[in-house]
Amino acid sequence: MLKLLFLILFEGMVFAHQTGLSYINISEDADHKVHIIYKKPLSDLKGKDIHINYPAKCVYVKEFPRNIANGFITQKSTMWCGEAGMASSRIWIEGLLRKDRGVLVSYKHNNLKTESLLRASSPLFFFNKQQSSWSLVKEYVQLGIEHILSGYDHLSFVFCLLLLALNFKRLLFAISAFTLSHSITLVFGVLGIVKIGVPYIESMIALSILFLAREIMIERDTFTKRHLGITAFTFGLLHGLGFSTVLRSLGLPQDDLALALVSFNVGIELGQLLFISVIMSFLFVLRRKMHDYQEQTRKVIAYAIGTLSAYWFIQRVLAF
Repeated sequence: MLKLLFLILFEGMVFAHQTGLSYINISEDADHKVHIIYKKPLSDLKGKDIHINYPAKCVYVKEFPRNIANGFITQKSTMWCGEAGMASSRIWIEGLLRKDRGVLVSYKHNNLKTESLLRASSPLFFFNKQQSSWSLVKEYVQLGIEHILSGYDHLSFVFCLLLLALNFKRLLFAISAFTLSHSITLVFGVLGIVKIGVPYIESMIALSILFLAREIMIERDTFTKRHLGITAFTFGLLHGLGFSTVLRSLGLPQDDLALALVSFNVGIELGQLLFISVIMSFLFVLRRKMHDYQEQTRKVIAYAIGTLSAYWFIQRVLAF
């Protein structure tokens, strides 16, 4: 009964690792035909569609049937916008809400490659405007922050580290080890040096959280508790590969690959620090207000995280 109640309360969390972003990939060939690929996450199937406003001079030449692949609903089409193509034009998005993740638009024509994240507050994309490095940094830092704060599996893992650390020194060492390891595999995954199927990575991440939740429940001293930094580093390698799959799906500007990669990782670390600050404040208040019940509370939290991670693991294994 307790497990069922927990799953109902956290129904919105069980779909961890959904980016919620839509994508518009636009390329213009030598004959000025404009090829468009619009991708909407399958998880947003029941959500209200956005409306993409193209320049009035553009007319559809061909539209292909929608298809579903790799977790996205994909719509391909071809447009004709005259001999000048998309030059000096813009598109704008209607239907975005402030809470929406937005639409990542990328455009390629000859030597011009640019992309921008459109939100409810900035729904316009200009085709003849090259994106500045600072603009790219801000967008990928923001994407990194949003990803980690909506990645309930990664946050659950960090939460477990906080509960297992007996003092600030051990916590600092464990978090530093986790940060170092997931930064390494984030780079390796994005560059294609390490290639592991997404379902396997996601399943192992869920299993790593379940393992830490079990360690919290064990009262005796264990290897994990004595060497929390080693455990955090080892499992961090898996979490970094998880981050890399998201970043690859977002797309990376090849001309500024290193800048986008570093910016995304900085965003992840900023989001992680924010989460740690909030949870540490919560645990501090908890220790003061519920001093006599803090061990029982720790176990209740561990049981809740363990139940959720077990659900994720079963869900992801069944998706093989």
